[in-house]
Formats: sequence, C-alpha cells, structure tokens
Amino acid sequence: MSLADRLAGAKYRYPDFYEVDREKIREYARAVKAVDPASLDLRAAADLGYDGLVAPLTYISIFGHMAISGFFEHCGVTVDDAQIVQVDQKLEFLQPIKEGDRLYCDIEVESIRRAHGTDIIMTKQVVTNHAGDIVQRTYTTLAGRAGEGDKGFTDGVA
Repeated sequence: MSLADRLAGAKYRYPDFYEVDREKIREYARAVKAVDPASLDLRAAADLGYDGLVAPLTYISIFGHMAISGFFEHCGVTVDDAQIVQVDQKLEFLQPIKEGDRLYCDIEVESIRRAHGTDIIMTKQVVTNHAGDIVQRTYTTLAGRAGEGDKGFTDGVA
C-alpha cells in the first residue's frame, strides 16, 4: 500500500491531553529568549487580565511534535526526522495558551502527493483547550524521500 493510500483522509485525535505548567512556561520562555513579562511574571500576566502565566506563541511546538509523532505511529508510518524537511507551516492563533490549560490535538491529512521521488504531506492540527475552545490551527507541510537509499517516511517496519 502506498503512503498516499495509507494516509489519504486520515484523522487522529492524540489520545492524551497536554497540561500547561507554570514552570514549563518559564523554562520554555527562557530557552527561546521570549521576553514577554507575562510569560515569566505572574503580576505582569495579571495586569493583562490572566490568572496565570501566558505561554510564548511557539510553546505549542512541544505538544505539536508529540501529537504529530503519535499520528504517524498510529498510521504505521515511521518518520526519520533526519530525512524529513518541513517545507511550510501556517499557524492561526485564536486564543492564548495559559498556565493550567489542558490541550487536545486533532490531526488530519489535508493533502498528500508525490513529486520527484519525494512524498509531500500537509497536515492540519486543531488544538483545543479543556473547555473545547479552539486555541490554534496549524497547517504543516513535510517532505521526505521515498525512493532508494535514505527514506524520510517508511512503512513502520524499520
């Protein structure tokens, strides 16, 4: 079965939630040199009307990687990160990610095609919080060789 046949129209809900933790927000903010005081200081976040720290915009990448890895595993596709290129990514931020949020992720394949021995897969991830509100939509396009030699996407037997 080809990768396109296996993944066309595939949908997946990551089976667990991701709980946003105060100290993880601070650690992440420091690691990426995010300087927004609302990500580091409770008083600054409160001044903006939040009851906890607000995560930097790229904080979702932690959970996003977990969810997309789970999706490919669920579909029986092994992904060799060293052989994959992220071609494009579009992010729609609808609500801030805040301390105490429980995040859920639904993933579906928007499109898949093959060009010049490369599989090109576009997925849509919808992240919701514990109240069911959409926090973010992400569209990610990945490309991986599918021909002889090193492969980015394989049938999971690797």
